[in-house]
Amino acid sequence: MSKTPAPELFMPFDDTDHDEYASVEPVVPLAAFLLGLLAILVGALAAIFLLPEFLPGVTLSLLGPKPQACWLLARSSGIVAYLLLFMSVALGLLITNKMARVWPGGPTAVDLHQFTSLLGFAFAFFHALVLLGDRYISFTFLQILVPFASVNYRPFWVGLGQIAFYLAIPVLFSFYVRKQLGFKLWRGLHYGAFVVYSLLTIHALLAGTDTTAPILLGIYVVTGALVCFLTLVRILSQVSGRKSHVPGHRSKAEVSEH
Repeated sequence: MSKTPAPELFMPFDDTDHDEYASVEPVVPLAAFLLGLLAILVGALAAIFLLPEFLPGVTLSLLGPKPQACWLLARSSGIVAYLLLFMSVALGLLITNKMARVWPGGPTAVDLHQFTSLLGFAFAFFHALVLLGDRYISFTFLQILVPFASVNYRPFWVGLGQIAFYLAIPVLFSFYVRKQLGFKLWRGLHYGAFVVYSLLTIHALLAGTDTTAPILLGIYVVTGALVCFLTLVRILSQVSGRKSHVPGHRSKAEVSEH
């Protein structure tokens, strides 16, 4: 008596899966995302440059005589951006390993993957902008925009974060042209997410002033270990998938039917 095989997990992500998820519309329309970035840009610059000029009393009451608010905002937004990126990478790996089919479900995981990516990028954008208001490092627009130009503070490690930011842009915008890109090009772009995550992890560890704090160090170790584990699962699933396509090889599901 034949049995209906249970859906196999950890199988390679192929063009059939890509076509299935390509029909899932981005949770945030492109126009809304760009408008949100513009709002962050205008709001941050207004708070940094216009508020002290026209409302110095308000600025003094908010920031104090030795303002550290911009530095604290930069650190906190950077940590949030890192955690959102971790969630995005982990969800992406769960999708490609097909583990997301069990929970929270393929389409839901795709929505969460896209949303955490876009939100993480927005926090990273704010993280960079708010550093313009820090009086200790005194970043300029040029130093914010150009990698390794921050001569006043750990230029190499800061530069890695800047490179990661720019590399993330094509990966993010591939959400909006996924159908047009096709599976191979889309997959090639998404491999860049591993580079982005690696660079940002190094940036967070070596450019952050409070990295040695036990809670932060624990966060970096745990998140890095989880990404490594899910990546290993993906590699093994790819190897297993190639073996299953060898002529004469039968999958466990096929064997169970006999």
